Amino acid sequence: MRQIIKNTILIFLISIPLLGQSQTCEVLDRVQLKQMLNELGYTVKDVVITPGKEKYQVDFNKDGLNIPVGYEISPSTNYIWLTVNLGKALSDTSRNHFNLLMQNGKIQPCQFYITESGTLMLGLAIENRGVTNAILRRLSENVSSRVSETKLYWELK
Repeated sequence: MRQIIKNTILIFLISIPLLGQSQTCEVLDRVQLKQMLNELGYTVKDVVITPGKEKYQVDFNKDGLNIPVGYEISPSTNYIWLTVNLGKALSDTSRNHFNLLMQNGKIQPCQFYITESGTLMLGLAIENRGVTNAILRRLSENVSSRVSETKLYWELK
């Protein structure tokens, strides 16, 4: 009898981690990404409507700034990119861009980067696996907050 009780307790203790909800590791497609943004109550704008290249935008307001965050799934579908166009990169590159690069260490995993066309961007790539509404909301708020917090470093004067 004692052995049966020991075995029962052991099985119970081993199975405790299995009692919670399992996390989905499914990949979102572009339609699901837009649906998730709508479910979060955001007003979603279609930026690119080309099939397979869809990009969406949600506007956030932080500290009086209108912050249009773009959402798109990478061509490989491995990542979801959240990006903000901060305008033309400053031509006085040495000091200003040095300061922006220093900010990267403070705002990571977000990052500043400059596109081939000279546009200054702030972006965040997230792995497209197991993304939930709560995760997407938290990361959206994170990106828009980082834009607001770093205004002194990227805003044209």
